[in-house]
Order: sequence, then C-alpha cells, then structure tokens
Amino acid sequence: HDIRELARDKASALLLNIITDLHPADIAEIIDRLDSDDRQYVFELLSTETGSVVLLELRPGVRQLLLETMASESITRYVGLLASDDATDLVAELPPQVAEKVLKAMPAEDSTDVKELLRYGPETAGGIMGTEFVAVQMNDTVAQAIKAVRSMAKRNMVIHNVFVVDEDGLLSGVLPLQSLVLHAPNRRVYNIMEVDAKSITTDVDQEEVASMFRKYDLVTLAVVNKKGQLVGRITIDDIVDVIEAEYTEDVARMVGSDADELEKRSPRQIAMLRLPWVLTTLAIEFAAGIVIHYFDATLSKVILLASFMPIISAISGNTGLQSAAIIVRAMSTGHVPLDQWWHPLWRQVQTT
Repeated sequence: HDIRELARDKASALLLNIITDLHPADIAEIIDRLDSDDRQYVFELLSTETGSVVLLELRPGVRQLLLETMASESITRYVGLLASDDATDLVAELPPQVAEKVLKAMPAEDSTDVKELLRYGPETAGGIMGTEFVAVQMNDTVAQAIKAVRSMAKRNMVIHNVFVVDEDGLLSGVLPLQSLVLHAPNRRVYNIMEVDAKSITTDVDQEEVASMFRKYDLVTLAVVNKKGQLVGRITIDDIVDVIEAEYTEDVARMVGSDADELEKRSPRQIAMLRLPWVLTTLAIEFAAGIVIHYFDATLSKVILLASFMPIISAISGNTGLQSAAIIVRAMSTGHVPLDQWWHPLWRQVQTT
C-alpha cells in the first residue's frame, strides 16, 4: 500500500530507498501487484541490470504488458545482460517484428546463440539449455582448466562442473570443481575426470530431463547434439521451473483443463476444454438415473433409502478425484509406466 501511494506521488527517491536493497524476486512481486501506470513507473526506476532480472521474475501476463510499452532498444539492453537461455525465453515472448529488431541490435555472438536456441522446442532440452559452459580438452592441465573457469566466472557465470571434450568437441567426461582444487596444477585432465558424464540430446522432452536430475541428483547436465558434441548445459535452477510447470500441468489435466487457463485462456476456451469431462460425467449420471429408476418400486416402499443417494454420490465423486490424482501423478513421475496404466487402476478399483 505504501509503495502504491509513493508511486502515485512520483516519489522516486523514497521508492528507490525502499526497493534498492530488495531481491529482484521481491521487487517483481511488488510490481505484479501494482496498477498498470504505477507498475511501469516503478520498473523504470530500476537499473538496467536489476530490471533485466526482475523481468524474468514477473508473472507472464505482467511481463508481456511491460514489454509492449518498451522500445526495442530498451529491450535489447535488458536481453544483453541475460544468460542465453533466459534471453531466448524473453525474445520468444516478443512480437516477431520486435524480436527481429532486438536480435539485429544484439552483438553477433549473443544473437547467434539466441537464434540457435530458438530453433528448439520450448519444452525440450535444447529449449531450456544455456550455451554458456566451461569446456577443456582432455590433454589440458589442471592449471589450464582453472584459467578457463576464471575466465567464465568473470562473466558472472555460476559454474558447477567443467566439461571435458576431445578434439572433435565430443563429450568425454566431466570434472567437478573440487577436483581442480585437490589436484596438482600440472596434472592432466584425462587422469582425474569422471568418464561417466551424464548427458542428454537436444530433442529430449523437459520432463525426462527433470527425471534425470531427480534420479542422479544432478546440479548440472550436459546437452549434446546428435553427433555427441557438447552444445550446452542445463542447471538445477532451470529444472526447478520445469518441475513446477509440469506439476501445474498435471494438476490441470486432472480436472480436464491445462496450465494456461489462468493466464491465456478465454472463458469460451476454458469451457471447451472442460466440456468432454462434463459430458462424460453427465453420461454417468444418466446411467445412475436409469439404475435408480429400475428400483423405483423399492424406493417407494422404503423411502428412507432415498436419503442415502446424495451421500453415495458425494462419496463416489470424492473417491474418483482421489483415484485420478494418484494415477495421473504416478504416471507423470514415472512410478507407473504408461503401458502399465491398468495396474494402478485395478488397485484403485479394489480400494474403492
């Protein structure tokens, strides 16, 4: 409430005094709750560096409204400060003509990376990977690997592992940072690297990528092309977003909707999504009505039985929701293979 009042009074000094020390995610939460004019005023007070991070933290609908009010030059400055995967996500939300202007204004190297990532589906390993990584040759020394890490760290890149490639760029191993600290500077990389480097190809669905992170307790995962050449990496912060998105999608699927209902779907589209489930329920209720009609004579003799009908209906609906939630979630997490869906279904029938 205080920030809203200060924004309406255009008290920029007081506003900056409040929000300067806040985390970008907290600033984004504040901006999400402001009216359109106040939102834009507060965002424009931020430095370009802070604003670029805040943009990523905003709700999609709010971010879209802010981007629509910006000139392409301003968007280019924000995009230029982001990692390649985040920059790609931002550019993908822009209208085609604005995206083209932004890409042309970016440095050639950054623009090439973003264009390459835009080729991949947004829900694939290629679509969520970043092209910033540290790679060294197998015959390099530990000292050379440390130099490469320092060079990338100066670009504000968070580094967990160093990837090892051969002369053709094929992934050969991985080198945790602690190995660089524990071994002598003249030691060769191929002597201390972990040969069993987990990797995934660019076309793999993001849900499978998340499963690999869960299964192997990974922090970073290498992404390779069809030839096995290292082209990017996926980090745990990307996977947290994927897991949340997939969970939201699963919950929406349980009720016959999708994850875009709140942000992007019109009431008519939502109704059409839910219609098949509503019709299915209607058909079941008709069947129940036929059964009840068949026992009209019994009901007329023992009228007390009619009072149990809404109770049975409510219990049946609750049981159905429980069973649907368990089965859908089990299939999503991989606990139940898709080709064996009838196993948990039969268990739920027995439980019921």
